[in-house]
Amino acid sequence: MVAAVVMVFVFIFCTVLLFHLVQQNRYNTATQLESIARSVREPLSNTILKGDIPEAEAILRSIRPAGVVSRADVVLPNQFQALRMSFIPERPVPVTVTRLFELPVQISLPIYSLERSANPQPLAYLVLQADSYRMYKFVMSTLSTLVTIYLLLSLILTVAISWCINRLIVHPLRKIARELNDIQQQDLIGYQLALPRLHQDDEIGMLVRSYNLNQQLIQRHSEDQSDLVMRFPVSELPNKSFLMGLLEQVVTRQQTTALMIVTCETLRDTAGVLTETQREILLLTLVEKLKSVLAPRMVLTQVSGYDFAIIAHGVKEPWHAITLGQQVLTIVNERLPIQGIQLRP
Repeated sequence: MVAAVVMVFVFIFCTVLLFHLVQQNRYNTATQLESIARSVREPLSNTILKGDIPEAEAILRSIRPAGVVSRADVVLPNQFQALRMSFIPERPVPVTVTRLFELPVQISLPIYSLERSANPQPLAYLVLQADSYRMYKFVMSTLSTLVTIYLLLSLILTVAISWCINRLIVHPLRKIARELNDIQQQDLIGYQLALPRLHQDDEIGMLVRSYNLNQQLIQRHSEDQSDLVMRFPVSELPNKSFLMGLLEQVVTRQQTTALMIVTCETLRDTAGVLTETQREILLLTLVEKLKSVLAPRMVLTQVSGYDFAIIAHGVKEPWHAITLGQQVLTIVNERLPIQGIQLRP
């Protein structure tokens, strides 16, 4: 695709350049013809005014064609051809080239009398015609050169543009693809790509930043979902799954601890008595009371709607556990004011 686009644009460039060079050569040829015509205009004017045809022919023969002039004509104002002098034999030129580049190149220079008059009229016109075959050879030489330039320039630009695309686009994308392909399964969520050094503010940099941002959002959402899965609704206490994980750690580490189960039947019995809001207030109040008697190292979990479990880290003696149980019973048996209602758990 890159090569096709490059070839089209280089072809247009070479075509424009070809016509420009041919037009410039036409202008130079016309300038030379005009210079030659002006050099013989005065003597030719005298001979035409005298009607001396042999002298006029001699003047035309004195023109040095220098490979440029192929024919010289003297045409009267009534379009009658008075004289014609050929300098170079005409050689065939393809009709397509003749029409395309408007060959042959010729100029028409009026010849006036040397005597000044109020309304000067040309005595005749000197028409000089350039060699069409010489122009044809120039066109073909220029065309062959431009074809060579076209092929070389297309090759160079194709290689250069392809190298730049590979360097700036393909290689960074390939590196990102390989990096994503090599991500371990456990590192997939929240993985952050390294921002390429040369792509801080372009589309590839935007792609990397968008991917990293999306991964951060996915990781945050996953963490929130994990927290919701591992916590009990309303109270936001660790649930039974979290409790089992903690107990496995305790067993694995062979730690000495105490496990205490607290059942609050009031939470179960008030299901049809209190409103949902009142039951939530009751639950949160009870949770706060239980937390108030626990040490910072101890963990309070909720395993059901009305059952709680306490992992009492640091309790090594049975009497420590008994004392903690009595404190829990005391705090649980206190009256709970719930919107004007005194409840005893």
